[in-house]
Amino acid sequence: MSDSDIQHGSKIEPVPEAIAGLAVVILSILGLAGVSPAFLVAIATIVFGVELLLFGSASAAGLARILEQRPNGGALAGSPMSGLSTVFLAGVAGIVLGILALLGVASIHLVAIAIIAFGAALLISSNANMRLRIMETSAEPGDRIGAGLAEGVASDAAGMQTMSGLTAIVLGILALAGFVPVALTLVALLAMSGFGVLSSTFINNSLMKAFRVGRH
Repeated sequence: MSDSDIQHGSKIEPVPEAIAGLAVVILSILGLAGVSPAFLVAIATIVFGVELLLFGSASAAGLARILEQRPNGGALAGSPMSGLSTVFLAGVAGIVLGILALLGVASIHLVAIAIIAFGAALLISSNANMRLRIMETSAEPGDRIGAGLAEGVASDAAGMQTMSGLTAIVLGILALAGFVPVALTLVALLAMSGFGVLSSTFINNSLMKAFRVGRH
């Protein structure tokens, strides 16, 4: 991936993804502060579902660019694509459940179920995202130092995603059991959206660009 590709991606892909993540952070904080929490938790659930779709779309676009540069790398795409499909399904399910909750249909229970689905999607796709990050940052063969650094960064990001997903699943189960459900779901959304912003395409592309500039 050239610097022009990175600049092009940072102008198009990351903007809606980063905005959605920041919107969920703001909505979650407002809800935790007591500003219409039952209403904001449903809105934040819908927005996070959109964020997951944007995250999956950006990752799929990155995978497509890698496969264009590596015609014989089709065998490497299986694991990332399987993880991305889970992200898409969880995003769509979360949007539907959030809309139903906004309409007042067993709102907090549906939101808690959406939180569990979001956490499961992050947990399942963590390994796929790690593979994708390694594939993106190891475009130059023979660079052992660069490959080692790329693997370390990707491993750390995968660990953060795993912890975020596990946290959301636990909080979602507790919320579904009736333990201060609104507050726990807002905390879970805040944790997941915070990770989503830090791992967004904008941050990823910026780090990749700095990584390549530093190597040269």
